[in-house]
Amino acid sequence: MFKKTERQAMYVWLYSMKWKRKLQHYGTIYYSSPKMKYVMLYVNSSRLAEVQKELLTKKYVKRISLAHRKELDEHYVLKTPEDKTEEE
Repeated sequence: MFKKTERQAMYVWLYSMKWKRKLQHYGTIYYSSPKMKYVMLYVNSSRLAEVQKELLTKKYVKRISLAHRKELDEHYVLKTPEDKTEEE
């Protein structure tokens, strides 16, 4: 059966977009911006530290930052007008 693996998004800023194909070796490329010269890359959470360390040694990588989506609370509650009257 299908097993869910935890993944982490990382943004990799490059000096030149010609190195984009090299990043496919490290994870799944989800988005790339030629104008701003960055690639959004999904990596397995278990390999995150080693991939980040290895990418920082590459000459074509300017900097790396991690996405903060895991830190956000994704459970939202909508308030209806009835709920507002009960609070008052």
